[in-house]
Amino acid sequence: MAEKWDLVEQTKYQFNKIKQELGIQTTFEELDSAFSIQDAVLNTGFVSDRFSRQLSAIIVDKLMSWNNYLHSLLMPNPQSMINMHESKAFNKEERKNIINLITKSMGIVSQNTLNTLAKNKSNEALFIDNSYKFWTDEFRPELEKIMKKIHENWDNHKDTPIGIN
Repeated sequence: MAEKWDLVEQTKYQFNKIKQELGIQTTFEELDSAFSIQDAVLNTGFVSDRFSRQLSAIIVDKLMSWNNYLHSLLMPNPQSMINMHESKAFNKEERKNIINLITKSMGIVSQNTLNTLAKNKSNEALFIDNSYKFWTDEFRPELEKIMKKIHENWDNHKDTPIGIN
C-alpha cells in the first residue's frame, strides 16, 4: 500500500513540476479523470523523470485504443463475429462521423509524435491541454453516442445469437 501511495505522490509531484515548467493549464484532476493517469502509472509501476513524455504517452495510448476500436467499426475483421456485428449498426452518415472523429484524433496523436521527433518541449503543454479539451468537448461525447448505439444494437439482439440473421 505504501508503494502505491508513493507512486501516486510521485505522479502528482512530477505533474506539478512540469505544469509549472511548461505552463500546462489543465489540472491533474482533469487529466486523471479523462486519461486515467494514476491508473496508468500504477500499472507500469514507475514515474518517469521525464514525466511530460510519460503523460503524453498515456494520453496517446488512450486515444489510439479508441481509434483502433472505431476503425474496427468501419473496417471490421471478417474473422470476428463481434466486429462484423457491431459494424452493421452504423449507416453511411454515422460512418462519416466516425471517420471525422478518427481524423481529428489522429491530428492530436500526430502532434505528439512530431513533438517527440523534434524534441519540442514548448509544444508539449499545448498538446496536453489540447488533448484534454478535445477529449472533453468532442471525443468523449461522440464516443458516448457511438457506444450507446452499440449497446442498443447488442441489447436488441440479445435473444438472437449473432451470425444467425
